[in-house]
Amino acid sequence: MRGKKVISLQSDQPAQRAVGITHIERNLARLNLIQSVKQTQQTQWHKTVELDSHGAIRIECTAAAGDVVPHGTDNDVLLGLVTAAVIQDMPDDDKVTMTVVELLRMSGVQPSARAYKEVHETLRRLQRTSYEIRDSWFDQGRVQWRSVTMSIIVRVEVNGIAAIGETTGRWQPHTQVTVQLDRTVMQSVRDGYLRAVDRRLLEQLKQPMARNAFLTLSVLRLQNDENLADTYRVPLMRWAAHLGLHWDRPDKVVRALAPVHESLKRAGLLEGVEFKGRGTSQVITYRFYPSAADTLDVPGSGDDPRAVSGSGGSPSQPETRPFDAHAVTLLTAEGVAPGRAVRLARQFTLAQVEVAVRTLAALRATPYRERVTNPAGLLLDILAHPDRYVLPGAAARTSTPAAPPATGTGKQETAVPNTGQPASPEPPPDVERTASAALTLLSRRLDTTTDGRAVRDEAVEAFIAGLVGALDLIRIGKAATVPEARALLDRLRTRQKHPP
Repeated sequence: MRGKKVISLQSDQPAQRAVGITHIERNLARLNLIQSVKQTQQTQWHKTVELDSHGAIRIECTAAAGDVVPHGTDNDVLLGLVTAAVIQDMPDDDKVTMTVVELLRMSGVQPSARAYKEVHETLRRLQRTSYEIRDSWFDQGRVQWRSVTMSIIVRVEVNGIAAIGETTGRWQPHTQVTVQLDRTVMQSVRDGYLRAVDRRLLEQLKQPMARNAFLTLSVLRLQNDENLADTYRVPLMRWAAHLGLHWDRPDKVVRALAPVHESLKRAGLLEGVEFKGRGTSQVITYRFYPSAADTLDVPGSGDDPRAVSGSGGSPSQPETRPFDAHAVTLLTAEGVAPGRAVRLARQFTLAQVEVAVRTLAALRATPYRERVTNPAGLLLDILAHPDRYVLPGAAARTSTPAAPPATGTGKQETAVPNTGQPASPEPPPDVERTASAALTLLSRRLDTTTDGRAVRDEAVEAFIAGLVGALDLIRIGKAATVPEARALLDRLRTRQKHPP
């Protein structure tokens, strides 16, 4: 039996708390049991929709008497509960315990008096609403689709509702809740039918419908081989029904989805959205990164319309080859916009990007670091003109390199000056240490087993703590087996804690 653990958001807790990983139970995301609209008067709904190769989704939802169906930020709280279940080691009794403020933070909801009241209502709705799911729930443990009837929450226990002199029954930040999740949901969590995303990605999406669409798309675009598809196509009205937009007018649906699509683009999750057809026959095509190739606009390249090639910028047609996601992560961590990062990763190899990032790190380690006022612009110029900079690990030039052109800030960045001595040892890439960067650098192969996920989460924690670097994560992710990844991670952590 696993020991019972109460969540704390302090920094000495396990990796998921420290780095802000949200865990998605894939059935809940694919089935979309919670309507994405902010407000609703509906007391029941049903849908039969076919969205992928796994067959039709058939669900009936019925709220308790006097209540409405789950909607809006109820989905955020559900995400928080699933994440809590993972952090608390998937307790055998299906119960997770935390304070109200901890649940809100784990759900990505800003704590406030109103939020305390709303989370109370959310838990009540999730407990009192019943779902009948027919031949649509995937049981990973048995590798089969089956029918289930359930309420997402079985029981809620509350302690410390109000202090003396306060309004009776009012939930406070210190109010402790114990939530017993449905056994079917918890078993799926224990079976590892999950996806991990950086919570900060969700926090960039301000509207519940945008977050809901992102979570659903993140699962629907998964292919049978667990790779992510570049596009996803779905009939407009079928998609509307799945999101809980029960309207007959397609123009109204298109208007409702417009801000959702813009939010997903701004967050760097979608490259484009296309509509084909007319009226109720319209089909939406979502295009995820990698983006379609186009020309590269590099600061400092003047009016030269040439696309920069890996050999230093000879005229060429835009690159169309696949790109390395690790290169995108390294670039975006330095502030390069996602779209431009993808274009750069198409035109430069991962090795070239790594060298550029190391060069930028070397600049920051010199007295010239105060002149590095625009890291993203300087990084692009290093990629476009590597000969202007002394690369780490290479012999110093015999003459002082010319100052590079301005990078869009009105100031000039200065290359590492020549000292006549060999360059300093290669510094680690100066990458923003976030969960999003770490999860992208690590192979998704680690997500498929319990042991692999444990290595993944420890590697993310070590990355955030500065015990391993970006290139270390790439090596861990490329290990042939989970035990090899574990051994490599242990060696790297020991190296940092006990340097020779």
